[in-house]
Amino acid sequence: MRKSIGGIPTPVFYPSVSSVSKNTWTVIDHVELLVYSNYPQFLVSCFDIHKLKNNNVLKRSLIGAADKNQVILFDSGIYEVVWSRSKRWTRRKYLKILSENRVSHSFSFDEYVNFKNIPSIKNIVNDLGKTAKQIKKQIVSPILHCKSIDDYINYCVEISKDAEPKLIAIPERELGAGVIEVAKNIALIRSALNELDRYQYIHILGTGNPISMMVYAFAGADSFDGLDWCQTVVDYDTATLHHTLHYDFYSHQGKWGELKEISLLTKCFLHNLDFYAQWMETLRDAIGSGGEEAMISKYVVGPQREAILNLLGLAKEKELMYEITADK
Repeated sequence: MRKSIGGIPTPVFYPSVSSVSKNTWTVIDHVELLVYSNYPQFLVSCFDIHKLKNNNVLKRSLIGAADKNQVILFDSGIYEVVWSRSKRWTRRKYLKILSENRVSHSFSFDEYVNFKNIPSIKNIVNDLGKTAKQIKKQIVSPILHCKSIDDYINYCVEISKDAEPKLIAIPERELGAGVIEVAKNIALIRSALNELDRYQYIHILGTGNPISMMVYAFAGADSFDGLDWCQTVVDYDTATLHHTLHYDFYSHQGKWGELKEISLLTKCFLHNLDFYAQWMETLRDAIGSGGEEAMISKYVVGPQREAILNLLGLAKEKELMYEITADK
């Protein structure tokens, strides 16, 4: 039976919206497009929402998304803090945003990574409970930062047992130096989590590349977010990403290319959103039908293909023997 997160079939991709995205659009522009296109789910930053708290256009867009049952995943805002070098973001402001908005789910307030002072499992579990009481909502999942894969495995297992969060989020960049190493480590975490008596969903932060998502999903990850959808253009045939200026080369693949009344970037981003919706459905079908090997063989070339295929056995080594029902 297919797994789902809050009713959303997995694997699932959350297009990210961020004030530090590398294009000329604003946060409001991105949110408006996602709401207009009825994309089922997307991620926004608490930091950005706070900065724009007095903007009525953004308020109406977020309310409109909630009214249409679009799932809005709120991120802690630390990514924007780091890149904008802001020193004005606080936990109190983060909690205020979660309290005042219709939040489907949120990630915890993770401090900027300091590997000399990583919080303990007990502290993380206590913080999740404290946050839930402060905002009066049981909607927060942890973001983990660890020094080694062994630490990640231990933290994931123990936090899953103690706190039972909906998701456990891990930054892609902290799981390895390349896609194959990241996938191997995801497979190790998934194998350990599958020993538990409940299914624990794994979210990989900052992954918006279609090929990466394919490999990680087959290794055992469940959900992803990323900015690639609004920074590049995707080639439907190869699932590879290119500069947005190259949209001209791929516009014939989607339904937006002939429209004259909207800008090139609007057409490009809608083109991408259509692809991601189709791509995730293709991944679900491959996982459900045992078609992972055929899909990898189609989209991965060179000697890396064999290394990735070898990961499939590790990811499925300890499959759950119980049926997983969809969350409602």
